[in-house]
Amino acid sequence: MLKIRQAKPEDSKQIKKLITDIMKKEFPGSQKVYPSDDIHNPANYYNGKKDVFYVAEEDSKIIGTVAIKEDTCYTALLRRLFVKKDFRGKGFGSQLINKALDFCKKHNYKKVIFRGTDMMKSALKACLKNGFKEKDIIELPYLKMFILEKKI
Repeated sequence: MLKIRQAKPEDSKQIKKLITDIMKKEFPGSQKVYPSDDIHNPANYYNGKKDVFYVAEEDSKIIGTVAIKEDTCYTALLRRLFVKKDFRGKGFGSQLINKALDFCKKHNYKKVIFRGTDMMKSALKACLKNGFKEKDIIELPYLKMFILEKKI
């Protein structure tokens, strides 16, 4: 059974492995665009009053992540939306997004922004399915960056 909870410091190793494995296999080269300093200790990095890092657990194993980071007092960034490949297509991404959006509502955010590259098809699809709208597309030398927004 899937359980979504706030990350703890002792989850850091599993979180880092999940995210770096997916990044290396599915998004080679994207580390240049996405710095990874936040995944060494996500519970600490996302510990502001209006920040959070959630993990999705199945049988005590972390199979997905999502984070909210304050951008401005009314705008949140949805970050680190990852689900292990074997668990995709089962609604887990949507559950993570909805948990993050609930957090945003409770913390009085007015909008949530997600930035994803054209390689992140599953994450983009999940965000669009959950009410995000395409706001902008930025053409970069090796990829396209999609800026999605959801008003709350």
